[in-house]
Parts: sequence; structure tokens; C-alpha cells
Amino acid sequence: MRNLCFLCSVLLIIVGAVGYFGWEAIGASKQSVTALIPAFVGAPMLLGGLVAMKNNMAGMHIAVLFSALGALAGLGRLIPTAIKEELSGPGPVLIALMTAICLFFTVMAIRSFKAARRAREASS
Repeated sequence: MRNLCFLCSVLLIIVGAVGYFGWEAIGASKQSVTALIPAFVGAPMLLGGLVAMKNNMAGMHIAVLFSALGALAGLGRLIPTAIKEELSGPGPVLIALMTAICLFFTVMAIRSFKAARRAREASS
């Protein structure tokens, strides 16, 4: 699970960096700090993955907390944008990428937590 945490957090950091530093290449009208939001979600997830190297349970809970917050924030931006039918441009694409990565990691982490709980209960 830690490897998946590292992969997802690095993907989020890359998405944020592309949105911020590659703003001209992706067709944005100007450089915006808000393009770094995926990186702001990915960095604490990466920190959680690093903590998980010493204390697996605490580190993974930190990572999934920020992943769930990133998924909720992304959905909170995508749903109103979709209702207004303004899904064109690089902003919604970056938000959709962040949301997909965060949702994937959150679902996989919850499945892993449930499996670990079942294994603990079966051994005791």
C-alpha cells in the first residue's frame, strides 16, 4: 500500500507542477497558484507514506485523510462546473485528474484497511 501511496502522491505533485509551470503548453490564459492544488494534496500524502515506513497504520491514515480531502475538494469543484457545462479548458481537466487519483487511492486504502481488520480479527 505504501508503494501505491508514493505513486499517487508523486502523480499529484506532477499534475500540480504541469499545471503551474506548463501553463502555456496546456493552454491556460495565465499562470495561477491554484494550479498547484494537486501538489498541495500530494505533498502531505507523500509525507504520510514516509511516516508509514516507520509506523504503517498512522502513516497510511494520514495519507488517506489527505487523499479523501483531495477527492472531496475535486468533486466540490467539478460538480458545479459540470452543472454549468463549463468543462472546457485546462482547469477542469487538472481537477478531474486530481479527483480521479485521489478517489482511486482512497478506495484502495479503504479496501486495504478492511482486509487488515479482517486479518487481525481472524488471527485473534
